[in-house]
Amino acid sequence: MSSPQHDGQPVPAPPHPAGRHARHTAPHRAGSTDRILFSGDIHCKGRRLCPLIEAAADRVDAGTIVLLGDLLNEHGITADGEVRAFEQLVEWVERQRRVRDVVVLLGNHDLTYWADSDTANHHAFKGTCPGYLERAYPDVHYLLHAVRPQLAYGFTDACGRRVVASHAGVTQGWWDWMKELLHDAGEPVPSPAASAEAVAARINAFAEGRVGGGIRPFGIMVGPERGGWYGDTPSPVWAGMEEIARDPLVGFDQIVAHTPVETVLHRHCGDGTGMDGCADEGRVGRRPGRHAGCRRDGSACLWYCDTHSRYRDGRAIGDDSLLLYDRSAGRAWSVRG
Repeated sequence: MSSPQHDGQPVPAPPHPAGRHARHTAPHRAGSTDRILFSGDIHCKGRRLCPLIEAAADRVDAGTIVLLGDLLNEHGITADGEVRAFEQLVEWVERQRRVRDVVVLLGNHDLTYWADSDTANHHAFKGTCPGYLERAYPDVHYLLHAVRPQLAYGFTDACGRRVVASHAGVTQGWWDWMKELLHDAGEPVPSPAASAEAVAARINAFAEGRVGGGIRPFGIMVGPERGGWYGDTPSPVWAGMEEIARDPLVGFDQIVAHTPVETVLHRHCGDGTGMDGCADEGRVGRRPGRHAGCRRDGSACLWYCDTHSRYRDGRAIGDDSLLLYDRSAGRAWSVRG
């Protein structure tokens, strides 16, 4: 299998952390509240990756870590191995939460373990999760609920840019589909001026509610890029790299994982019509002084962060780089894991 080829810019390395003094004024919390560190798919490799993520968070003074989903399943892992790996990840998350915020998002590989057994959702998600291990389910199900995961996370930076993070990305088509269901059910519908925090909260509430089947459409709405039917609208845990680039949620920048990349990538994309597509900007570099994060009018910035995935033979696809977003600066940088 050859290395994946993607257009996009490498994200540059960050400057010297500006918030390091925060540790002296808040000794019980690590990092600056404005600095958020994003990690792509873990896939049961927490024993290797968690120390790298923690060291990077300390180095760049991040006050929040966001895990972008697909915590589970890895090529060739046994059920016992998956349970042990997830126990280690959960223990690490809980330790980190004593000193900084940790946000855990759900990916498509996690939903089968999230759903209660003997439910229609559980059986449906098995069909879209080929790595699911039945014997690991009882322990993993309990632990996954214990870390309080969600589907989306949002924030607004000092420049007014609205940024939404999810496992695979929110397309305008999926957002419009959800809004129509909410409207027909008499539920509140977010306005185009809604904050990123409100958009993420609405997505999380939709997954927990009854309208549209709750969590169910997240696991079964798969677009053609990931093996679904042509014309199907991909959900925020299933959107492919090009699907989100062709139809990004209008007015919002997004941080995603899901599609393996060699290093963290950054792209300027179209206005959500599905027609203009993506104005590719190359890969995200590490040159000091450059930054990614300037969204043009009518376009969206996308960051792709799945740099931890491996081929079936165990070879690394990516370089384990992470994405640092500084809300006070309105900028994003690549961070070496």
